[in-house]
Amino acid sequence: MGGFECFLDGFRLIRQPGLVRYVVVPTLINAAVLVALVAVSASYFNGWVDDIMGWFPAWMSGVYWVIWLLALLIIMVLVLFCFTLVANVIASPFNAMLSIRVEERLTGKPPVSSVSVWMILPRALGREVSKLLYVLPRLLGLLIITIIPVINAISPVLWVLFGAWMMAIQYSDYGADNNDWGFSELKAALRRRRMPAIAFGLPAYLLLTVPVVNLILMPVGVAGGTRFWVEHIKAPDNPQT
Repeated sequence: MGGFECFLDGFRLIRQPGLVRYVVVPTLINAAVLVALVAVSASYFNGWVDDIMGWFPAWMSGVYWVIWLLALLIIMVLVLFCFTLVANVIASPFNAMLSIRVEERLTGKPPVSSVSVWMILPRALGREVSKLLYVLPRLLGLLIITIIPVINAISPVLWVLFGAWMMAIQYSDYGADNNDWGFSELKAALRRRRMPAIAFGLPAYLLLTVPVVNLILMPVGVAGGTRFWVEHIKAPDNPQT
């Protein structure tokens, strides 16, 4: 099963008996965070666009609409990143439990972990902090590329690829964490499977922009990411399993 198919399988998995209850809370959290971010973005949108357009040199004023669209893209990407990060931090304990149940459903046995069930909640929150620290410097690098003339022509493509990569990391990490894999181990494994990881993350990233669908994206991503973990990472990197 390829990366894209793993993501699509998430839609099937969250409808399985016994798993639906783990979907409700993350979906409600998604809705609350999204409404709050949209409200804030609507209030400050024009000011943000003006600020971003100020990054570009005056000689580019002749292509005003190009710059405006680029500014809009940057704002959308940043809002989507904020939405994903905030929602995942809040919902991480519920997502960890959903991933455990999905892996158990797929493999017939629960994840192998030396950590007590009572440590799932604090460990999941700590893991989200690790991912945040991984994202922020790379996000800053993309912003710098975006404001450099000529080079910034490729920035829209880089934003999309980075978004897809982060979705792959975000949603396959629950399975890795539940099996006591370190964050650096997961990143190394994903780099060895970069194309399947991008194929998984790209539809997840693009669906962030689709109303209603983005509300259930988190549990779909967690379920699909756990499938990706089982199919592409756990078994290949652990032949004994």
